[in-house]
Amino acid sequence: MPRIKALHALAALVATASAESLRGSRPARGRRSLTDDSFIQTVKECGEADGLSGRIQFKLDKDYKDVKTGYAAAIAARVADEAGCGTKPKRLFRPAGKHEAKHVAAGLDLWYTMDCGADDDALDLHATSLRASEKVREFLAKGDHKGIAVFEPQIVHKALAVEKDAYRSLQTHYDAINLDGAWEITTGDPTVTVQVLDSGLDPDHPDLKKHLWRNEAECHGEAGVDDDDNGFVDDCHGYNHADDTGTDLLGDGSHGTHCSGTIAADNMNDGIGVAGVAGGDGTEDGQGNALTGVRLMTSVGFGKTDVNGFAEGLTYGADNGARVSSNSWGYNSWGMYDQAELDAIDYYNNEAVGFVVFAAGNSNSKRLYYPGCYGEDEFHGAIGVAA
Repeated sequence: MPRIKALHALAALVATASAESLRGSRPARGRRSLTDDSFIQTVKECGEADGLSGRIQFKLDKDYKDVKTGYAAAIAARVADEAGCGTKPKRLFRPAGKHEAKHVAAGLDLWYTMDCGADDDALDLHATSLRASEKVREFLAKGDHKGIAVFEPQIVHKALAVEKDAYRSLQTHYDAINLDGAWEITTGDPTVTVQVLDSGLDPDHPDLKKHLWRNEAECHGEAGVDDDDNGFVDDCHGYNHADDTGTDLLGDGSHGTHCSGTIAADNMNDGIGVAGVAGGDGTEDGQGNALTGVRLMTSVGFGKTDVNGFAEGLTYGADNGARVSSNSWGYNSWGMYDQAELDAIDYYNNEAVGFVVFAAGNSNSKRLYYPGCYGEDEFHGAIGVAA
């Protein structure tokens, strides 16, 4: 039943796009990043093209003796020292409280990240990208990679933006797919939560505020405390992974609010803004809460101070009840991917029994752009959708 309801929400997400998408095979796992000469060359090219963020991330080998005996943190510190970035590593997926056992089972606890220029104000974008590329290639050129399964640079992320309800008449694409006919069947199920991982959401937007997902333990909890033991503090309506806060979900820009509106803006002639494809039929409970329409969980990767946290954002959605994750972002470089984010997509598929939807891009290209092209089918990997 959860998957059937999620399919309704998924249909809403892809309703305004064509079925055209390109899918790549599952990338090689394990020690690919440590031995693949073509990957090392690609890292060099991405560095020169300003395609690297200045962070390095790595995953420890779960079968290595010292990892199995509880010395993961010590090995991570040794790897960071050998990488020569001059910074300490930290877990890429923070300890997840009541969800930690699932993260350990999936190997997410073995991922680490470290700064290698991203936070250095003396470096511009080009110098930061070059430095990360150089450090990764130097490390991979060394012979001893004991205890390491993956070692990779973080790729630059970009939002794939194209920037009666007052504007329903302008939404002619809804007529092209007979969305009014679909609304006769369902206008959105309130038991389905859709995560939007983007630049955030304006929680006071009159067209959206009735459809916000609520983490009741945090909404009624103590400020500054992880009241529900999920690893995140004050995450009443979601979490800002880029700026590391649960209290400011607006992030950088309006793209996330736009995407959220396409999914769940109030429908049925509320006289405000646009109509969301799964925004309900306008009925309320008398206290200003919508009785129909999906619920919006906000996750921020494009923050006010940083662009980061996409992999962790995906696992957050899976752990906290989202069944569909909407992602209108990708990478500047084709053929490249962050393995940590692909692992997070796998986790979402398995733990949330859910769907991860990605924009395929706006460049009219037939090349394989991850994460949108990742996977085998809609149940294993991402669903990439092109307009």
